[in-house]
Amino acid sequence: MEPVGGPARTDSDPSVMKNHPVAPPTPEAELAARISRDLRAKMMLVRDLGRSFPDATSELCQAALNEAEGRESEALETLRGAQSRLEREIDDLLEQRIRSTSERRDSLAQIGVRFSLGPLWKDIADELAQGRREDVTATLLEAERRVAQFESDWKGIQGLLAQIEGLKTEASELGLPLGEIASELEGIRDRLEAPNLTEESLDEVAQAAAQTLMLLHEAIPTSLEEELQRHAVTLDRFPEEHVPSAVARRLHVEASRHLKKGRLPEAVQSVRELRHQIEAIEREEAEGATQPPVPPAPSARETEAETLDRLLKKARTLAARVRTLPPDSETAREAAMEIRTATELLKTRELSEADQTLARLMRMLSAEGTRE
Repeated sequence: MEPVGGPARTDSDPSVMKNHPVAPPTPEAELAARISRDLRAKMMLVRDLGRSFPDATSELCQAALNEAEGRESEALETLRGAQSRLEREIDDLLEQRIRSTSERRDSLAQIGVRFSLGPLWKDIADELAQGRREDVTATLLEAERRVAQFESDWKGIQGLLAQIEGLKTEASELGLPLGEIASELEGIRDRLEAPNLTEESLDEVAQAAAQTLMLLHEAIPTSLEEELQRHAVTLDRFPEEHVPSAVARRLHVEASRHLKKGRLPEAVQSVRELRHQIEAIEREEAEGATQPPVPPAPSARETEAETLDRLLKKARTLAARVRTLPPDSETAREAAMEIRTATELLKTRELSEADQTLARLMRMLSAEGTRE
């Protein structure tokens, strides 16, 4: 049953809404809303700079509470104070970051890196003078990114140049031919002294440095291998019990191992020591201090069958010595590879190459025995 006077009306009834229209926001409320949006935008700006402050969250909450209680003037005063404080703190933060970026750029210039940032610095100054904090932030972040990239690229190039210089010096001390490496290195350094380096020009220099280092890694091993072959012929003149040559054999094995592993600085050092040791042996020979017996040369009438039989016996003897090595040692693995190589060469009747392989294995085993 409907109540007297007709059905009850609710607040959502259109007739009720017509009788109670929503009051428009006051000018103070509209201004407070605009300042609130501005504060939120400024806090987002700070987050773009990678910082968790300045922050105005507490003021925003306090202003909302004041508005809910009808104290709009207090809310507006709170928001204006937060806006003024936030602008000062953001300006201080931007100036600090600009100063830090400028100092990093100056530090690079002091060590010879004079690169160009184009119009970025002028753009930052203009935008800051006009109070366009969002634009300043975007331009500053780009400047910081480019400075960081230059720093990283410069360190990478310096690392490449240090490797090139080190290998070049060691190779020069050994008298190894390096072709145009010296002029290439000089050209790279000249290009790094240009007054307005860009990312593109620095990348080109890095590629040139990498190419020069690759040339060194190709030139040095070839020269070292040739020298090690000459030293091997010299060492083959001495019997295993010849003490001075045992040290040289160990150095020969170390140099060969470093070279095979691509450890060029270590290989160059071992070859340098090997060269000094062989020079000392030859000097003693010349002075008559040592007279190692020269092993008799095989008879000129030795047949291929006799040579094969002699090398097979030598291979079996060396294989027995290899089996006495620690199974997990690097020498054991390399010696096993040499035995397999020599066996394959003997199967195909490549006797000269097999003889050289067995001689190399003998030097390796002799050097291992000296180390023990």
